[in-house]
Amino acid sequence: MSESADIVLTVAKRPDQGKGMSRRLRRQGQIPAVVYGGDRPPVSISVDEHSLRELLKHAAGENTIFLLKLEGTKEERRAMIREIQKDPISGRYVHIDFIRITAGHKLHVRVPVELVGDCVGVRGGGRVDFISRELEVELLPRDMLDKFTVDISDLDLGHHLSVSDLTGLLPESARFLEDPLRVVVVVATPKAAAAEVEAAAPVGETVITEAAEPEVIRKGKVEAEEGE
Repeated sequence: MSESADIVLTVAKRPDQGKGMSRRLRRQGQIPAVVYGGDRPPVSISVDEHSLRELLKHAAGENTIFLLKLEGTKEERRAMIREIQKDPISGRYVHIDFIRITAGHKLHVRVPVELVGDCVGVRGGGRVDFISRELEVELLPRDMLDKFTVDISDLDLGHHLSVSDLTGLLPESARFLEDPLRVVVVVATPKAAAAEVEAAAPVGETVITEAAEPEVIRKGKVEAEEGE
């Protein structure tokens, strides 16, 4: 996403950071939020929930860069959503952390991976194990990515793609902050197919098969500046 393609979001200053004020804001359809980073002090703001939800419907993924305009002033700042906290029951937004975007300064973001293509290995009886669904990347704001689209059409049984195989999808300013050997996707042989291979092997010959273990990926949680 280009830095010039601004998605404008009007925000209001939030002087009171207490829990009581946060509850009142939510009842009024406002979301307590904070903007931090960029070598400047954090600023407490509030965001209209309806407006934000409408913008996110048309935004290009969670790494969208917004132009935050402070209501009643000429102040504005580009920022990206670092974390959205939601109520697990109602689904309402509880708190938002924005991180300031500074031109020329690289960001660390997690970019989703999308698989496309009619996999030849699946047609041969294999299954796709999608192991790394997000990858951490360092890049300039102007080169922000919505996702990595990975074509797995040519992956055959037992074949896989690692992080190093995806470097061609990176913008010029970007680099992976991952182990190059980290597996992204593998076409595994189902147990039934492996059993058939073993049964067909000559007596006394050992058949070795490998199964990829899915990796559990957890996002780090950024602490909010207030106890919500």
